[in-house]
Amino acid sequence: MSQTNKNSKMDFLAVDVKGLDAIFGDLNLFKQSEKIAEANTKEDVKKIKTCCRACIANCGVIATVKNGRVIKLEGDPKDRMSKGRMCAKGLAGIQALYHPNRNKYPMMRVGKRGENKWRRVSWDKAIDVIAHKLMDIYENYGAETVFCSTGGGGNPEIWSIARFCNIFGTPNWFEPGCAQCYLPRVLSYAMMYGGDDPSIADSNALEIYDTENTPIKSLVLWGTAPSYSCPASGGGAVVDLRAKGVKTVVVDPRLTPDAANADVWLPVRPGSDVALMMSWIRYIIDKNLFDKEFVLKWTNLPYLVDVETQMLWRAEKSQDPNIPDTFMVWDSKTQSAKPLSYPWNDNLDPALNGTYNINGRTYKTGFQLLFEQVEPFTIEYACEICDLDPKKVEEAILIFAENTPSSIAIGVSTDQTNNSTQAAMATAIIDLLMGNVEKPGTLMQRFRKSGVFDMPNYPVPIAADRLSHEQLKKRLGGIEHKGLHIWYAGHITSVFDAVLTGKPYKPRVWIDRSGNKMAAVADSHKVKRVIDELDFIVHMYMYPTSFSAYADILLPTEEWLETDMIVETCNTLCARQQVTHLWETVDETVIWSMIAKRCGELGHEGCRKAFDAEYMGKDLPYWNHVSELWDHFLSRVGLTFDDLKQNTPYQYMPKEEWKTYYVYMNKDEKTRLPKGFNTPSKKCELYLESMITLGRTGQPFSACELPPASQDYSPLPYYMEPNESPTGEIAQKYPLIMTGGRIPFYHHNTLRNIPWLREIYPVPELWIYPTDAKKYGVEDGDWAWIESKRGKIRAVVSITEGIKPGVVYMERFWNPETLNTPTHGWKEMNVNVLTSAEGPFNPEVGTYTLRGFQVAVSRAEGPPEGIWTKPKEFMAWLAKPVDPTEEVLK
Repeated sequence: MSQTNKNSKMDFLAVDVKGLDAIFGDLNLFKQSEKIAEANTKEDVKKIKTCCRACIANCGVIATVKNGRVIKLEGDPKDRMSKGRMCAKGLAGIQALYHPNRNKYPMMRVGKRGENKWRRVSWDKAIDVIAHKLMDIYENYGAETVFCSTGGGGNPEIWSIARFCNIFGTPNWFEPGCAQCYLPRVLSYAMMYGGDDPSIADSNALEIYDTENTPIKSLVLWGTAPSYSCPASGGGAVVDLRAKGVKTVVVDPRLTPDAANADVWLPVRPGSDVALMMSWIRYIIDKNLFDKEFVLKWTNLPYLVDVETQMLWRAEKSQDPNIPDTFMVWDSKTQSAKPLSYPWNDNLDPALNGTYNINGRTYKTGFQLLFEQVEPFTIEYACEICDLDPKKVEEAILIFAENTPSSIAIGVSTDQTNNSTQAAMATAIIDLLMGNVEKPGTLMQRFRKSGVFDMPNYPVPIAADRLSHEQLKKRLGGIEHKGLHIWYAGHITSVFDAVLTGKPYKPRVWIDRSGNKMAAVADSHKVKRVIDELDFIVHMYMYPTSFSAYADILLPTEEWLETDMIVETCNTLCARQQVTHLWETVDETVIWSMIAKRCGELGHEGCRKAFDAEYMGKDLPYWNHVSELWDHFLSRVGLTFDDLKQNTPYQYMPKEEWKTYYVYMNKDEKTRLPKGFNTPSKKCELYLESMITLGRTGQPFSACELPPASQDYSPLPYYMEPNESPTGEIAQKYPLIMTGGRIPFYHHNTLRNIPWLREIYPVPELWIYPTDAKKYGVEDGDWAWIESKRGKIRAVVSITEGIKPGVVYMERFWNPETLNTPTHGWKEMNVNVLTSAEGPFNPEVGTYTLRGFQVAVSRAEGPPEGIWTKPKEFMAWLAKPVDPTEEVLK
C-alpha cells in the first residue's frame, strides 16, 4: 500500500503528538500571536492548572497567565490520560479565547432573519425578552411547543438543558450526537452488561491508560481513530500499547495513522459493518474459540427462549431486587427442562445448543438463536457484502481470538447508520463470547467511581421527575424510538417534522446552546425550512455561526478557559477552572438558571419552585453561580471547588482500589451470592430480552409506561443494507459511497475560525482513490463538486490510496469567512447539505444516515466565492488579547 497523497495536510501526524509545539512554532500565524503575547512586560505571572474542553477528552493543561491574560498553554504531565501531551485543538485555546469575533455581549436582532443586524442589550433585557416569549408560548400553545438543543463533545456541560426542559415542562430537547454519536453504544452496553462502553474517544476504555501494567495483548479499533479524534489521550495510549507489542486490527475505510500501523487493516464498505461483525460471531462460535465456561455460567445464552413470544422461559419471578428471576435451561443429564437457580447449580448440565418441544411449545437456547441469527454470515458471504479479502478477515479474527486478553474499541462510525444499535450489540457479543469483561487487559470494566458523577446527576441534576407523565408521553419520537429515554431526549427528525407539518402539534420556539446546527444536523436545507417556520430562536455560543444568523437573540457563553467544571480522569478529580474572564460571557449552567428564574417570576409554577430547596429535594435547587453547584457535588468526597482547584489532580482513591476487576464476583452482603452484572438476570445478556420490553413499554428508561413502538425491537443484532446502497438504482446516478470521520484539527463543527488550524487545513479534502479519480475526471488539487439527492457542495480533491476504492471521504466543514454573505457559511462545503434526515431510522434510537450514502463527483471550475485558502487571509482572525473583566453575574 502506497503512502497517502504526497500533498496531504495530515502527513505530519505520523510524528509524536508532543512535537506539535515545534510544528506550530514554524507557522507564521503562531509567531505573530507570540509577539502579541510577549508585548506585555509586567511580571504578574501565574501557572494555573485546568483541563481542556476543545473536545471530549478533558486533557490536563497548565495555563500561564500574565497580568490576567493567558499567554501559554502546555500539557500537564500529571494528567492520567494525556500524560503531558496536547493536540492542535487544545493548543488553539488562546486563539479561541481571544478571537476578535467572540460573542461579547447579549444581542437582539434588529433586521430580518439572516441579515445579521444586531444591537447590544443588557443581560436583564435579554433574559426578560426570552422569558416573556416562553411564557406566552406556554400559556397559548403548551410547554411542549418549546424545544431546546445542545451539542456534545466540546460542550462543557450538556445536562443543564435537560434539567431546564423538565422543569419548564417540555419533553422536547435533542443533541445532534445522541442517536448519531455515542448513545447507541451507551444503550447497548448498559443493557447487555451494565457497565461502560469501550469508547476511547469518549474517555472510556480506561484499561488502555495503564500501559505499563495492563496485560492486554490485542486491540481491535472498529470505526474509531484515536490518533485523529483524541491524539493527546487515547491516541497516545494506543501508540504506547503498540510499542509494548500489543497487536492491533483496524476496521475503517480510511488509512488513518492507526490503520497504517495496524497488524491488519480491514477497509470495510461504509454502512456494512454489522455484516462483518456477524461473520466474526459465526466464526468464533463455529471454531469453538469462545470462553465456554464464562458463556455457560455468566451469560444468559443457556436459558431457554419461547420461540413464539421471544421471551425467556421463567420458572419463577423474584420479588427481591437483589435476586434475579429463575430461568429454565435444558439439562443434558436428565434430558429435561430444569430451573437454574442463580448463579449456578453444579447438579445440572445446561445445554448451550438445542431446540426442544416441551408441552406443545418450542423452545431454543439463547445460544442456538444467536447462532441461527449469524449462521448465513460466513466470512466469504460477509466479504461479498463488505468488499473485503476473506483471508485478511480471518487473520484479524485470529489475532483477536488467539491473543487474549483482547478487546474491541468501537467508535462513532457505526453510530451513524440505521444499524447503529445492532453494531454496538454485535461488538459487545463478540467480546462477551470471549469473556473479555471485567478481567485485566479488557475494556469492558466497572472501575470504581468517585461518586461525584453518579447518574442521573451527571453533573447537573436532571430533575427528570419534575416532568409530568402526561408531558413525557408527548416527547416527539419518544414512543417509536424508546432508547432515547436513556438520555431523556427527543428525536431530531420527529421534532423537525412536527414543526413543518404541525402534527401532532407544532413546536414554535427553539433555544440552542451549541455551535452550528446548520453543519451539525443532517439535511441542512431542511433545517433552514424548520427555522423559517419558527416564531422565536435563541442561540447561546462563544462566537457567531451560521445558525446565529437566523436567531432572534444571541447570548455569549464562556470559552473553556473561562469555565469552572469538575472532571473525573481515571482515579482522580480535576478542576477545569476559570483562568481569566472576558467581556460579558456567562457559564451556560447559569444562563439556564437565569431563564428559569425569570419564568418563575412571570408566573411559571415549576420554574418558581425550581429555586425552592424543599421542593427540589435531591435534585438540588437552581444556583446563582456554578461554584455553588460544584461545591454541592464535591461534598460527596469531602471537598469544595476551591479545594479541588488547589489540588488538581486530586486522587480520590489509590489506583489499586480504583481498578476493581471481576466486580460481578463480589459477594452481596444480604444474599451472600455474587452480585453479578447490572442486568435483570445479573448475567451478561447476549440474548437481549430487555430490548423487547423497552420497545413495548419504555422500561427501564422511561419514567412511565409508554405505548408500544410500531415494531418489536430485536433481542439479537441483525444486518440492514444502508438506506442508499451501491447495489440499488440510486448508484446509477450517484455511484460513489460517502463516508465521514474526524481529523485532529477540529471537533465536530468547532474551530473553523481559528487561524492556526485553518492555515494547516484551510478547506476540506475529498479523499478519492486513483482509479475513481481518473474515472470521474478529477485530478489532485482540483476543486470538485460532490452531489447527493439532497444537495451539492465543493471540496479540494486529494487522490490517495488511503481510501477504499469506490468510497470517498470528506470532513465536515463550514466557512465563518462567508457568514455575512447569502450563504451564511453553510452552503459551500458543508457535508450535511448532502446527508439524509429521513428514514428508515434505527428502530431503537432513531439514528438517521450520516455515513454510507451515495454521491456523484465531478470537476468544478474553482472554489466557492469568498472562501479563504491562504495564510494571510486568516490574519483577520488572529488573537487580540484583552484585559480580563469581572463576571457580569456572580
